[in-house]
Amino acid sequence: MNKEENSKPVVKEDPVVEAVKPRKKYEWDKLLLEIFAVFLGVTSGFLLSNWQEDRQERKLEQKYIAAYIDDVEENISELEITLKNDSLWMKQAIPILKSLKEGNFDKDSTIKVMKLIVQISKLNSRSVTYEDMKSSGNLNIINDFNLKGMIVDYYSEITGVVFLEEYFYSYFRDLIMPFIFSEYNVLKEELNNPEIINSVQFVNAFTGYFSMIQQRVAAYNALLNKAYLLKDKLNNSLEKNN
Repeated sequence: MNKEENSKPVVKEDPVVEAVKPRKKYEWDKLLLEIFAVFLGVTSGFLLSNWQEDRQERKLEQKYIAAYIDDVEENISELEITLKNDSLWMKQAIPILKSLKEGNFDKDSTIKVMKLIVQISKLNSRSVTYEDMKSSGNLNIINDFNLKGMIVDYYSEITGVVFLEEYFYSYFRDLIMPFIFSEYNVLKEELNNPEIINSVQFVNAFTGYFSMIQQRVAAYNALLNKAYLLKDKLNNSLEKNN
């Protein structure tokens, strides 16, 4: 009987059946562990990379904010000095404007008038940090949406002031300077024709100049108020993130 059993042919397993046979449990455990390890490694690397990138951006943000504070503080100082000078100019000019309007201008005040007219100043605003951020595409590094909006609004205000100043200088160049060169002797400090003080040309030139200074003072005050608010916001942001 043993011989018969030994002589039976060996039946091979169907390869399809063999392929679908369940594998041993410990092989699945090992596979899942390896998959989890790979997933954990990739995820950790991705999170670490994001954390490092965000950390670098926050450092750069703080650097820009500190630079903005320097720019705004310098602009505030410049604005305060310019406003003080313009306010003094207007205080001296108002009585003259009133006398010209009423037709009782004292001709002895001619030199004072001419000295007032030739006084001209310009605001040297600083926008280095903002221009650098715009050109490098780093404006979005500012994480605080409200702060970013205040920055953009502040520098838009500066653009408006610069436009007003360019118009003011055009007025001075095209109307005031030709009058001074043709009618006023700088060395002798006297008018070629004293009666020109009563002319429409002179009254219009002086009145227009006064109006330009008045507009400039209003624009400077608006810019100064925004500079104060922006400085406070920048300082709060810097303290909050330190």
